[in-house]
Amino acid sequence: WLENLKLRYSYGTAGNNNIPSNVASLLFQANQTQWISMGNTWWGPTTVGGKSIMPNPDLTWETTVSHNIGLDYAFFKSRINGAFEVYHNTTNDLLIQFPVAGSGYDYQYRNLGSVQNRGFEASVNFVVLEKKNVGLTIGGNISLNENMVTSLGGLDKIEASSNWASTEIGPDYIVTVGRPLGDMYGYESDGRYSVDEFTHNGTSWVANEGVVDASDVLGKEFFRPGAMKLKDQNGDGKITVDDKVIIGNAQPLGVGGFNLSGYLYGFDFSANFNYVFGNNIYNANKIEFNHSRKYSNRNFLTTANVENRWTNIDWTTGEEITDPEELKRVNAGTTMWNPGVNKAIFSDWAVEDGSFLRLQSATIGYTIPEKVTSKIKMQKLRVYATGTNLFCLTKYSGYDPEVDTRRATPLTPGVDCSAYPKSIGFVVGVNVTF
Repeated sequence: WLENLKLRYSYGTAGNNNIPSNVASLLFQANQTQWISMGNTWWGPTTVGGKSIMPNPDLTWETTVSHNIGLDYAFFKSRINGAFEVYHNTTNDLLIQFPVAGSGYDYQYRNLGSVQNRGFEASVNFVVLEKKNVGLTIGGNISLNENMVTSLGGLDKIEASSNWASTEIGPDYIVTVGRPLGDMYGYESDGRYSVDEFTHNGTSWVANEGVVDASDVLGKEFFRPGAMKLKDQNGDGKITVDDKVIIGNAQPLGVGGFNLSGYLYGFDFSANFNYVFGNNIYNANKIEFNHSRKYSNRNFLTTANVENRWTNIDWTTGEEITDPEELKRVNAGTTMWNPGVNKAIFSDWAVEDGSFLRLQSATIGYTIPEKVTSKIKMQKLRVYATGTNLFCLTKYSGYDPEVDTRRATPLTPGVDCSAYPKSIGFVVGVNVTF
């Protein structure tokens, strides 16, 4: 019954130098500025991705030290086989794109701190049935990983910006010791402001005493009943950048997949699934298409339909509603705040569960019996149809939960910004053997 049982241990180091070229040396490039009838050529630092990089001749490779314990097994003539893995990896001298204060340079690549990954992996393949005309095989794997920053080279934190909305949001990721990479940094949503929290003085709405002032973030003209409300984390009565907290993380708890394959009297089939669970997605599209920001005409998602969102306008007259009781009546039953803001705001409202189960591909085929193909001088003739990305089960409200669009730096994973959704594909084919 025992075909194979092997316990193994491995140890080793691996290097990584996956950063742009020429960031350790001081290089210059010629730049030219044109006027109406004259030109000027000047020398400036070499840029990478439009950003000037300060050289760092002391750069070294990242080094990952890996420990791995595994158990391979096979039972009953390998009808059941697979492996278990436990690993512990530490990466030192992380290559980080570090923002430089002052003028002349934007960033400098530095070796800063270390990060730890440890986890468990398992795989299994099970031949359920294997007869001449009937067969079924099931396989699967799972990987659980715990990521943690163990050092930042003496720094308390490193902030990073995805920059999907240019500089409006500012830092929306943060790295701290004792936490995993991929922490999303923003405001906690607290619903919306009510009519009872404001008084209309005849010309504008004024916040009542004790109401948290969010005008610096929302914009003074948008701080009124129905506006988006954010939590005052430090209790100073105002919403500022100091009220940002960790509101999500892009690191999944586990990833994996499973597959089915088999055959039945000339028919054959296979299906491959993959899954991810325990991660968050930064849905930038949700912010982009549910807030007006500085634009007067936007294509809103159904979340911000007129019947769902707060309004300050009487739609029958086009006039602003200033009567508190009338404003309450008009907005009874709505669930969303007024979309008016003067800039993009990242809050946990735009952080969603990214778990999913996807049917990656499925194939069904039929092999013509040999007694038929031999008459037309063929050894084998098989027709088949394959579909890809046939369905995806997820609670994520965006187009696709398998997304990662803003990776100029590895510190900003899991952002969904204008990603093109995966298409469903079909292929029909014929295999002929003469």
